[in-house]
Formats: sequence, structure tokens, C-alpha cells
Amino acid sequence: MRQKWIIDEVEEVFKELDKHLGETAQVSGLKCPDFCGICCRKTDIEASPIEFMPLAAWLYQTGKVNDFLAKLDHPEHDFCGCFNPGASDKGEWGCQYYEHRGLICRLFGFGFRLNRNSLPVLVTCKIMKQTHAEAVAKAGEMAAVNPDEMPIFSNYFMRLLAIDPDLAVPQMPINQAIRVAIEKLYFYYLDKEEIRDSQ
Repeated sequence: MRQKWIIDEVEEVFKELDKHLGETAQVSGLKCPDFCGICCRKTDIEASPIEFMPLAAWLYQTGKVNDFLAKLDHPEHDFCGCFNPGASDKGEWGCQYYEHRGLICRLFGFGFRLNRNSLPVLVTCKIMKQTHAEAVAKAGEMAAVNPDEMPIFSNYFMRLLAIDPDLAVPQMPINQAIRVAIEKLYFYYLDKEEIRDSQ
């Protein structure tokens, strides 16, 4: 089925991206402050549905899709539906589905965009610039020396675009992107349920 192929392909891109980001972070020293989550508190984060196909699949597979949709229908806050704003108070990270987070969530803070001279510039937050200034500077030095080795936003977006343009091109509020991903898999998992029930 095409849906399964899309999910597998996106997961493969994310696996390679996580390795790429991990290598960059290890050399530069980049890391988020413990239990921060400030970036998840933005209410205008946009994403594409393809980024959340693995999350949608996992929600169906674990029987949590209806609870998640109910959370989106009746939100307690305006943040991403994956984010628990009270987690940091308990000494926990805020993303409840971290393993299945989207492209924007993986790249922000550790990824690079190309400036007008096609040189990579780190896309990070004020908090990291303040708390990890040396690491941010080191990442900038790495980009200047080896620009082709940096994890670039546009490179990974193009890889998702190649998988399915219809799911990768539209940028929308993150909760809407997650909902669209869930809807795209509805009939795929409905068919699987019907097959299971008939056996």
C-alpha cells in the first residue's frame, strides 16, 4: 500500500536526519537546555502533513488516535497537541510523542538555512544562544569550513517533497497538519481493522 510506503520513507529520512543532527551536535556541543520546551510554546508553528505520517500511524497502531483527536477538538491550550506545557515543572521534557515528532521539531535549534549567499546559517533560539553561546559559535565555524556537511532545512524538505508533493508542500498550523495526516491514514487503518475483524 502507498500509505505504508510513505510512512516507511519518511521514517528513513528522519532516521538519517537524526544521525546527521547528532553528529553535528556532538562536535559543536549544541544541546537544548534541560526540560526547556520554549520553542513548543509558540502558537504559530507551521508544518506539512507528511511530517506527521509516522505519528498518525503510531496513533492508529496503539489505539490512541481517538483520544488524540479529542484533544485537538477540545484543546486545553493553543500549543501543539503533542506538547505538555506542565512537563518542565515536573523535570520532564514537554513533547509527549518525541520519537514521532515532525521535521520542523527535529531541525529547529540544530539545523541550518541557506542565506542569500547560499551559506548555511544556524537556525536556533535566543535561549540556546544565551546558554550555549560557545556551541552556537562552534556550529557557525563548522558551517563556514564544511558548508556541504551541515544539516540544511531545504535539503531535508526536498527529500520529503520527493516522497509525496501533495503532502509535503502545504504548510499549515501544526495541529492541522497532524489532523490531515491522521485523516490520510483513516481508510488504510479502517481496512486493516476490517481484515482483522473478518479473521
